[in-house]
Amino acid sequence: MTGVSLALIRAGGWARMALLATCTAIVSGLLLVVVAMALLPAEPEESLFALVYEPGLRGGTAFGTAMLGVPALLLLYQAVRLGTAARDRRLAALRLAGATPGDVRAIGAVEVAVPAFVGSVAGIGVYRLLRLAFGGSTAPVRLVPTTVTPAWWQLGLVVLGVTALGLGVGLLASRRMVITPLGVARRQTPPPPRPWGTLLLLAGLVSGVLAVNGASRTRGTVQVVVLAAVAFAVLGILSLAPWFAYRAGRFVLGRTASPSMTLAAGRIVAEPHTVGRAAAAVGGIALIGGGAGALLDDIVTRTDGDPFYRVSYLLVALLLLIALLMVVGTLVVHSVESLLDRKRSIAALAALGTSPGELERAQFAEIALATMPVAAAGALIGAATMSIPTFTSPLSLAFLVVTVAVTLGVLWLAAELAVRATRPWVRRATAVDNLRTP
Repeated sequence: MTGVSLALIRAGGWARMALLATCTAIVSGLLLVVVAMALLPAEPEESLFALVYEPGLRGGTAFGTAMLGVPALLLLYQAVRLGTAARDRRLAALRLAGATPGDVRAIGAVEVAVPAFVGSVAGIGVYRLLRLAFGGSTAPVRLVPTTVTPAWWQLGLVVLGVTALGLGVGLLASRRMVITPLGVARRQTPPPPRPWGTLLLLAGLVSGVLAVNGASRTRGTVQVVVLAAVAFAVLGILSLAPWFAYRAGRFVLGRTASPSMTLAAGRIVAEPHTVGRAAAAVGGIALIGGGAGALLDDIVTRTDGDPFYRVSYLLVALLLLIALLMVVGTLVVHSVESLLDRKRSIAALAALGTSPGELERAQFAEIALATMPVAAAGALIGAATMSIPTFTSPLSLAFLVVTVAVTLGVLWLAAELAVRATRPWVRRATAVDNLRTP
């Protein structure tokens, strides 16, 4: 069975396997940095930036480092789905040859677990690179401890944990599929998304109120409540992404005469969960970016240019940029997967006279409809939540408006970049050869 799984991995292409391994390597490396931070004593023996050196700030820094792995996991989810149609045909051929449903599921699991394990082990190298770049006396900003190192068993736990996490993401991507000798079918048509993520947002709001009114509590308790509020808010906006995409598609579908918008809205309404998960991290980035930008007024007026705050904000901006690049990768992989699965219908549209430019505009409209609503909601929630406690002048309102506008503008450019990156696949999908029955 392992030999068959390895053959399927090779058939899926080295690029897909490399992408799976890269995603898990990023998550594994980040988690090892978190472990190193957790091993630091109350008063470290080395010189570190205050966000890591101070025990009261270290937990939040470790939490933010771990959260940076969320975009990588969403990219992993899309990478697992890449080439779904061809992989499903190969698995259906195995069923036709006599494999049981359990055998097929096991083979599919090994197909994801092998590159996930390779990436998890490679994450040790990612951790070493991060330690070299952001640790020691030569680093411009010392964020990764060098006097403490995860033990061998901690390395093993992280490797096994990330491998299991990658395997779980892979199983999640195909949980509704049934492989039969005649092809692939869904167990059931998923219902339209529901806004259950609102409950998580409310939980985040309640946690935030408790943190603000927590003067009588210890600093550690308040910090835990604040981190819980951020986690609830991020998870809430992530889980609402499919619902935002579905509502945007339904709204546009009955109100537009544009062929590209109609095509994009129809695709979103047909598969809101898939495109929503591809755009989910956009909402999280907008939430954090909006909240951080809204605090600029308070930072500028009350800190007198303290280098700690300047460097901290630059680090937040850098991390958001890295997360945004991973989101662009997620959108690109989703678009490529969509083009590969729909190449017959796209080729039919091209044969009927639809220009490649119109098809590219449909791709952009699909990404924009999936990302902009959740991005606007995330930016407004983050900016408003952070602005209300520090609202002292009209300048605060100006910062709020500018923050939301800049956040949406950057995410719009990210969507444009993702579409431009998929242009070669759009051209290939319009080929007449795709009209043939596979």
